[in-house]
Amino acid sequence: MQKFLAEFEEYCITPGIESGKARSYAKAIEYLCDYLNITVIDANAISCFRSIENNVKDKNSAFYNDLLFFLAGRGQKSYLSKGWIRAGLNHLFDFVQQR
Repeated sequence: MQKFLAEFEEYCITPGIESGKARSYAKAIEYLCDYLNITVIDANAISCFRSIENNVKDKNSAFYNDLLFFLAGRGQKSYLSKGWIRAGLNHLFDFVQQR
């Protein structure tokens, strides 16, 4: 999974701009994988991500609140509340489509 996340992070880098966005997208996906107990990002994982995509956006969903609680316990709730996971998923879907 780390190799995949490194390639994904590289994909997210905006040429000529030094920022932490690419790293944040990769970390967001890593934290989501931790929550979902996903150890390999493959077609099944992508399918799982697509199935929960709307729940990640819905602050009223049980999934969102459970994930927020999980991340808060690890000091990482901003990855969900500030939209890094949602943005990371959007970039991940583009990345997988181009592979």
